[in-house]
Formats: sequence, C-alpha cells, structure tokens
Amino acid sequence: MMEDDDNFGEKNGFFKTYHISVLRKIRNGDLAALKACCNDEERLVFVHSLPYVHEIPLMSSAMAKSLPNGKSAIDAQKKRTEGNEFFKKKNYERAVRLYSEAISKAPSIAKDTEEPQLAMAFANRSAALFHLDAYARALVDIDQALASGYPDELRYKLVERQAKCLMALGRPTDQIAATCESAIKCVNDSRLDLVKRQQFERDMKQLISESAVPNQMIPAVNIKSIKDKEKKHLPDITAGRNIEHPSFSSKIRIEEDAISGRYGVADSPIRVGDVIAVDEPYASVMNPEKFATHCHHCYRPLDLGELLPCPNCTNVNFCSVTCRSEAMAGYHAIECPLLSYIEAAGISITCYLSLRMIAIHPPSFFMDVKPLIDKPELQKGVALSEQTKKYIKTCQLVTHDHIRNKESFFHVTLMADFLLKCLKVGGYFGKIEPTEFNFTEPLSDQEKWIGSLLLRHLQLLQFNAHEVSELRMDRPGCMDGAKTFFLGAGVYPTVALLNHSCEPGVIRCFVGDVMIVRAIKSFQRGELVNENYGPIFTQKRRADRQRSLKDRYWFDCRCLPCTEDWPLIGEMTDDTLRFRCRDPVCRKPLVVAADTMTPFIACPSCKKSNNILKSLQNLQDTEGSFVRGSELMDQGNFTGALKCCLETMAKLDDILCAPYRDYIQCQEKARRCMLALGNIIYEPMQSERR
Repeated sequence: MMEDDDNFGEKNGFFKTYHISVLRKIRNGDLAALKACCNDEERLVFVHSLPYVHEIPLMSSAMAKSLPNGKSAIDAQKKRTEGNEFFKKKNYERAVRLYSEAISKAPSIAKDTEEPQLAMAFANRSAALFHLDAYARALVDIDQALASGYPDELRYKLVERQAKCLMALGRPTDQIAATCESAIKCVNDSRLDLVKRQQFERDMKQLISESAVPNQMIPAVNIKSIKDKEKKHLPDITAGRNIEHPSFSSKIRIEEDAISGRYGVADSPIRVGDVIAVDEPYASVMNPEKFATHCHHCYRPLDLGELLPCPNCTNVNFCSVTCRSEAMAGYHAIECPLLSYIEAAGISITCYLSLRMIAIHPPSFFMDVKPLIDKPELQKGVALSEQTKKYIKTCQLVTHDHIRNKESFFHVTLMADFLLKCLKVGGYFGKIEPTEFNFTEPLSDQEKWIGSLLLRHLQLLQFNAHEVSELRMDRPGCMDGAKTFFLGAGVYPTVALLNHSCEPGVIRCFVGDVMIVRAIKSFQRGELVNENYGPIFTQKRRADRQRSLKDRYWFDCRCLPCTEDWPLIGEMTDDTLRFRCRDPVCRKPLVVAADTMTPFIACPSCKKSNNILKSLQNLQDTEGSFVRGSELMDQGNFTGALKCCLETMAKLDDILCAPYRDYIQCQEKARRCMLALGNIIYEPMQSERR
C-alpha cells in the first residue's frame, strides 16, 4: 500500500494556497449541503456550482495560459555542440549523454530558417553509439534522424552507418546490400565532387562483398559493448489462475462480511514461496522524480543512448518507439500539456493517478460503463471487455464515503473539480483554445459523470493505491547497501482485496508496474491471507501501529500480532521456543523453555502429547540451508539464494509458530532476493562516482 499521508495537495504547490483561499470564502451551510449530497456526481456538481470556487485568480488565470513545452532549438544546438567536443576527444559516453540532452530539447518540427536540430542530434548520437558498439541502438537513432528531416545532402553518411550496423549485427546479406544500394543513391544528393562520389560507391560495393562472407564483422571499437537489458520474465501463478479473479491463484478465494468487507482466504493450503498473484494495474503513474531516468510507459531505467523524448514536451522520455507510440496514442496526449502545471500545483501522486485512470480511455468508454456501475445487476449475462471488467472491479474498491467528514469531502471534491478542469485544458473533451476556457459554465452530462469518477478515484485510491518500487544496487550481484526506492503508484484491483496484518504474509515485488505476490508463510485452508499496509510488528509497537493504521486507513487492527501484542525483533530472546502442535488440525503453539529436558509436551489447545525431539532435530537441519542461502546471496546468485531461503522458511514454519527471530531474518533475506529478481537500477554511491 501507499505509505504517504492522505493529503490531496502537498506543501510546495499552488493547490494548497488555492484550497485555503476557497475555504476563506466558504459560506454558512455549504459544507452541510455538501454532506447532504447523495452521491459523487451530486457532490461534484454542487462544488462546481459555488461561484467562489472559480473566483480565485490563481486558478483560472493560470489554467487559461498555455504552458511552454520547454523545447528550444537554441538549447538543443548548444548541447549538441558540447557533445561534438567530447566526440572529437573520443569520449563517446559523455558525447552520448549530451546528444541525449539535445534530443530532449530539440523541437520536433524545425523552422524553415533553422537546422533540423532533432534529426542532427539523433544522427550525432548514432555515430557515438556506433563507436561504443551499440549497433542496435544506433539503428534506432538513424531511423529517427531520417524520419525527422535529416538533410538530403548528408543522408549518404547516415545510410552508410546503417549498413555497417546491420553488418555488425549479422543481419541478412540482402538487407545489407539493399541498404548499401540506398546509400549509393543518396550520395547523388550530396555535395561531394565526382571523384569522391565514385570512391564512396566503390566502398559501398566492397561492403556488399564483405557482407557475403560468413561471420564477417566490422571490428569492435575502443569501448566495451553496451548490452541490451536482460528481459525480466513474469513467474507462473501457483496452481493456475482463479476463475473469478484471474490475477489470483486458484488457491485464493474471496469472502465478504459486514465487519471486514472483502478479504482473501486460502481455498487450499498455501506453501511458503507460492506465487499467489501476478497483478497488472488498472492504471499506474511514475514518480515525477523518475521522469528523466526511466521510460514513462514501461518503467525501465533508461540506459545510455536509449532516451526517446516526447515530441511535444521535455517532461518525459521513453525507451523505445513502441513505448512512445503507445503512450502518445493514449494518456500522454492528454497529460503532455498538463504535467508542468500538475507539478506546480503540488498535488500528491494519488491525485495524478486519479487523472491517469481517466486519461487512458476516451470519454465514450466511461459513458458506456456508466449504466453498469449505476446498476450492477446489468452486468450479469453481458459480455464485457477485460478493460471494462477491470475498471468496474476498481470502482468497487472501498471508499469509506459513509464515514468521511464534510471538511474532507470538500477538500477531495475541490480536487476532483480541479482535475476535471485539467482534463478540459488537456483537450480530453475536445480541443478548445485557451481563450475559450470558461470554468464557470454548467457542466455537461459527460463532464458531470467523468468528474464524479475522478472524485470516486480519489476516495478509493486513498485506501487502495500501492507503491511501485525498484531496488537500487551499486552493481550487479552486490546487495551491500541495496535499498528500495519509490518508483511510482498503481491501483491493483485484485491484490487490493487482501486485508492487512502486522505480520506480513506475502512479499510484493514488481516487474515494470506488474505486481508479483509470493507467500512468505504457510496458510491452511480457510485461513485469512493478508498483506501488510506498512506498519510491521517487528519494527513498531502495537500502539504506534494501530494509531498509524487508524489515521491512514480508518480501521482498528485486530490481527494476531496486535491481539497478542508480539514483541519487537530486538526484544525477542532464545529463552523459549514456540513449537507447533503436530496435530494437523490444531497446529497451535507449544511454548517450551529452550533448556527443557522433557521431550513430551502436552498441547494446551488440543491436549494431545507432542514429541519435540524430531522438531529439535529438524530445527538444527535448517541452519545449513540458511547458511547456504546467505552464501549464495553474497555471491549474487539471488535465484539460488531465494530457493534456499524458501526451503528454510518452509521447514521453520512447519516446526515453530510465530513470532521468532530466525524466521523473520530468513524472511528479510527472501524479500531482498525477490526484489533483486524484479525492478533493479544500478547506481553507485556518490563517493564511488567521484
């Protein structure tokens, strides 16, 4: 879950100032009237109808202005010139970084009197990447340069480089020959004299001949090859998919009651290490602090020379043409003119996520789904698309609207109205000129419904959004100093159904924005399967945990660690052991002194006698697998280390009842191994980069 507070506007932004200004103008009875509204659409319409909501100059004047997109041919040329200096010095990596900055700054369309800075920067970066043996990436840049208006008189050099890249990558001879022939045609548009043109043609024909020789490659140059990232594969879900909730394992079933709402239960025994969910979000957004370093669409860290910018803004970057095309065809076309403004507003990432939940679909999608949300009984017997099913499932997540006070309702509804205005500015409801913005006019039926959904999103995200994380390591295989960082936020309508326990029952990790959930304890059939919303019993005392959960999630925690008031990990001792009753139905704890001389212990719950000698022997056997797991972890073999940790935890879980220190320490190692198999960024400490 998200561990930030539930504020909808953060400190250093104008929305907070705007909110305070509106509160100063609020009239007697307005909050009570808002509280009396029956649904989100009524609330949205009521707040939008308040004149003083639109009288604050800070809001209307700022939104009516078109924001600069940050593109600058002058800045792009400056960065490209700097890159050229490093290229001359054969510092190709530094040159690539500067060319990337030039690409990000360059306008997609050049004026008639200007050089095509975008095309020139792509071409220059392709040359530097070529010298770094990054041929596949150089080919992408060559294609981009040619598509961006690279001058006809220079194209022959670019196409020649294209042919050499194809040859280095071992592509078919006919493809290389066709490219060489294209280069020969291009040289006719060049400014070379006849002698040089003829020499160029001979060189291209020689290249065609060389490409026909088996395994013929051009020599590697200077710097080691930059390899493509290893693609992360999603694991299979243990025991197959749940029919009703396909992101869950068939080992999970969902139950519901008046006190706990919906929650997960083990439908069959779950073992330590089982993959109980692989959940794609309905929507996710990246932490704005990562915009410059990660692909805005797939969340992959951008490697050297991999950056492809948005053609219209300097806010975001992509790792491939595919990611950029998908983003531009969907949400980013709406968000592009808004990102700088949203950042200036200082809104929380959950507010940004609420906006994205709308931006990924056109208004018609939400108008079509309206009757299905208003009248759930209409969903029966209707063939729905997977996206429609997922959105309806997301909308069904808890909002706690029945216990939200009027002040909070005003705050969140004001934010929904602001986000609705953002959508209008971004052209979501149709392109309009800045001079035509009139936020005081009555809302259309379409705008009322979309606005009400924004309000619903804000409420449900407060309790159901999850952080998307990545592991930062100094170098591959080195876990020393590794830490998890906040990469983004998403709404996962399946995993959100799991309730909280202060004893983590599962571990979450991410591949991109896909959540992978593994069990880190066993669950018997009928037992609640819980995740952890932040406070863990090993780190925080019961009173602190319960206060935090009450403030953040509005519930009183009744989990076992809270009920029994389990000790912090630093307070756990080896004086006693909590053996598990061997009766398969009971499995309750047998508290035994560590120095006991009595092998037979009667279970206080089921009264059956237990011989603990075998349990003691099995407990000793776990030491070897734990040590082996630690060794593999130190060697950077995280897959092998995880296997050892899971084996150790399975044995410990069969012998002992929580809480006990050895199991917690093994869980932590398993958690770090799982994180290492998900999103990773290699980023040395500052001291190592100097």
